[in-house]
Amino acid sequence: MKKIYSNAKAPEGEQQICVTCGFCCDGTLYMHATLQPGERGHLPEKIEAASRTGEGGDYFLLPCGYFAGSCTIYDRERADVCSTYRCSLLKLFAGGGISQEDALRTIREAAVMRDEVLSGYRRITGRDSVAGFRRMLVDLGEVTKDMKKSVLAAGVQAGDLEMLTVRFNILEALLIKAFMPAEEFEKYVMK
Repeated sequence: MKKIYSNAKAPEGEQQICVTCGFCCDGTLYMHATLQPGERGHLPEKIEAASRTGEGGDYFLLPCGYFAGSCTIYDRERADVCSTYRCSLLKLFAGGGISQEDALRTIREAAVMRDEVLSGYRRITGRDSVAGFRRMLVDLGEVTKDMKKSVLAAGVQAGDLEMLTVRFNILEALLIKAFMPAEEFEKYVMK
């Protein structure tokens, strides 16, 4: 029987970047990860529990249940996408276009920006964060509509909400440019 899942490891320098980052696992970049045909039913338990079938095929919801600051099953069998996905930053590093130090600095800066935005979201909306940046970005759109329809939440100024939206958009632009593959970037730019 053909092995459907993967436990392949990237070269050591790439591993350090991936393990430090995790944006593709924690819901920062995507709301779901695509599965290969035939993977469902052969995946680790938490991925299997989060798997779904949609118009585009099988996928699992993010954040991944095995992500806790880093992948907790990196050395074990997991979905194929877990070992084959390469963000723009990783491709740039692998091609010699950026040093490991600069790649790690980009990750740290993006993480700080993301954490500040998430903190602002909690402060302004009074809500705990939803699962991952992507879902929170969608939720912010709904929150903005709701707040504009009614009186703004106590102590929240319209400018605060607008500034938070701007900060979300700046972070999203950084994530798209630095971490999404070029073909994904083009989808966002060419709308």
